[in-house]
Amino acid sequence: MMCYAHIKAKNVEEVISEEQFYTLKESLIQSYLFIDEPNKQEIKEILLHVFNTREENLIERSSSFLKYQSKKGTLASTIKTAGLWIEKSNIKDVPSLLELTHPNIEINGPKGSIIGSHHLADWLERANLKLVTINRFAKGNNIILEQHGTWYEMNGEIKSQATVYTYMKITEGKVALMARFDNKEAAFHMSGLSEDNLIE
Repeated sequence: MMCYAHIKAKNVEEVISEEQFYTLKESLIQSYLFIDEPNKQEIKEILLHVFNTREENLIERSSSFLKYQSKKGTLASTIKTAGLWIEKSNIKDVPSLLELTHPNIEINGPKGSIIGSHHLADWLERANLKLVTINRFAKGNNIILEQHGTWYEMNGEIKSQATVYTYMKITEGKVALMARFDNKEAAFHMSGLSEDNLIE
């Protein structure tokens, strides 16, 4: 077994290969990015003084990592809010919907547009619609839900069914804009999303 004194007396290439060196260095950088603040300093010292990592590089990696985490968090929030909104609209739970809806929401549909969350209850009654989501396309605060829609008569009988595309823009955790389209291309055009934004 090789002790510290033996390792200290050797060149780096005698102890570890170049590939292993950079693999270990990257592993430590990943640990540095994910570890909690109180424990960062020890790893930072190793990276700076053993692996000759420049502090500017660590700052740049940390900044990129935080931006990535922020985008990831925004996307997750967008998907969750849109899903909850559809869930509550399907059961006409107006109080819960209002908590998820921006006061000045704009709703666009085949029969025109309305502005303001105070219209929600009447809008739900007129639509009398249940939606089942098939696919989701999302980026940042924007999401399109490809859905199977079923419209009902007041007596509960099915009136019609169709595939629709519901576009939502989320602002501060609330639905601020909603538009429903009969075709995907129109929804993509308004939202700026594309097939590349499909959520697997």
